[in-house]
Amino acid sequence: MELPNKHTQELTVPPSGCDFEGKLGVYETFRTFMDLANTHAEKLGVDQMTLMDKGLFWLTVKTRIRFFRKASMAERLKAETWPLAPLSLRTDRCYRLSDENGPVAEGRTEWAVLDIRSGRLANIPSLFPSDLQYNEDRVSIEDFLRINAPEGDIDLKGTYKVTSSDIDMGMHMNNAAYVRAILGFFTVEELRAMEIREMTVVFKASAHEGDELGMRVKKSDGELDCALVLPDGKPAVLARIVC
Repeated sequence: MELPNKHTQELTVPPSGCDFEGKLGVYETFRTFMDLANTHAEKLGVDQMTLMDKGLFWLTVKTRIRFFRKASMAERLKAETWPLAPLSLRTDRCYRLSDENGPVAEGRTEWAVLDIRSGRLANIPSLFPSDLQYNEDRVSIEDFLRINAPEGDIDLKGTYKVTSSDIDMGMHMNNAAYVRAILGFFTVEELRAMEIREMTVVFKASAHEGDELGMRVKKSDGELDCALVLPDGKPAVLARIVC
């Protein structure tokens, strides 16, 4: 049987996935894409649970999502995801939510696989089925932004304490939880005014339960560069929000 090089499913925007406007939120879109990736990975035999049995763990390195519009509660969407041909230690995966009028949101994520026993990155092509024919479809996002830690005239938004509800099966802060934490520093009025069109997140270091992360923001010409900083001063996550 031919392996599915693209996963496609119908998706209804649930109330639990909606923001204060009753629409699919930014954080919820990140979470949806992460779930879609694992659903397809399961069909290919490289889902998180399967890899954990081998002492391996998927790591999200970077994610970039572009929002064309916000889907409303109960709206029916077509959801798609597919991996691109991997390099030795990195692989990209694409995502698309769309309706009859075209894309609602598109995303791209760079992944790596950690060998938990050795602490080194694993060879990714050897993990995928050897007969998988990679899909050549592309999204509007061709590359990832280079983001530096905010410096100079920055806004110190406060701190976020990592709790048990943020922790994933790798015992560090879940990827989507970082996005939720960043957005939570802004008020409803600020988020409404921002009208986020794109968000890029670069994962630099792991945060763990009990860590207190400082939030730094630098604004410039419709962009916000954000950093969640570990207690030692190093960034756990860098993000750029395009408004």
